[in-house]
Amino acid sequence: MLGNKKQKVLIYLALTIAAVLVILPLMWLFFTSFKSRTDLAKNTWGLPKIWEYSNYIIAWTGSRIPTYMWNSVRATATAILLTVVLATPVSYVVSRFRFKGNKLLYLFFIAGMMIPIHSTVIPIYTMVGNMKLNNSLEVLGLVYGAFRIPISIFILEGFMSALPRELEECAVIDGCSAANIFFKIIVPLSKDGIVTISILTVLSSWNELLISMLLISTPSKKTLPNGLMGFITEYNSEYTQLAAGIMISIIPAVLFYAFAQEKIEKGMIAGAIKG
Repeated sequence: MLGNKKQKVLIYLALTIAAVLVILPLMWLFFTSFKSRTDLAKNTWGLPKIWEYSNYIIAWTGSRIPTYMWNSVRATATAILLTVVLATPVSYVVSRFRFKGNKLLYLFFIAGMMIPIHSTVIPIYTMVGNMKLNNSLEVLGLVYGAFRIPISIFILEGFMSALPRELEECAVIDGCSAANIFFKIIVPLSKDGIVTISILTVLSSWNELLISMLLISTPSKKTLPNGLMGFITEYNSEYTQLAAGIMISIIPAVLFYAFAQEKIEKGMIAGAIKG
């Protein structure tokens, strides 16, 4: 009994430390966004002496944040579309059909989980440049989506593998084709998994910076993280306005995650249990 109590105390202590490590940078960013440049230099870690609300107005109007947000929405929507359209049928095939090389095909797809997107910046930049597809938000979204496919297949395969095969057998008896079974039975029953991979794609694509900086150089096409870098130049750095811009940029992601948290947890847990 004593050992269990000590274990619980250690777990809660570790979780508390982790929470503090996450919250402190956000609090510092929040207070920095209300400081003047002088206040930030003299009072880096303290509360603002004078709350500069104008930082948010300047950040919103002076850096095209609405345009950058719309660009991020376009790239993210493309990534979601590619991920769902490709990962869903592939997951159906590897989870419901039995054929020679089935497991090998599945391992081939999920092997992509071991390749971080930022480890491929040189070939991606070279390929997109050779095809003259720079400054395209759709191409940027395709790159994001391509790297979300492996983890999406991994999640969806867990959902689809545990669906009762009797449903398909009954559908076949009623004359349903494989396509009808997929669209009318498998996809509706895997809705939680599809929502989960869509949410995870949004969170990863919305915050990505390096690939966006490589592929997008036109100011009017920049995504939100890329556009915010305009506050830092060779001759001037508006760190307080940058902090305000970052606060504005993370609000959609935080709100989105807050409303979608239950779906993410439900989808991940359900997929793990079914798998």
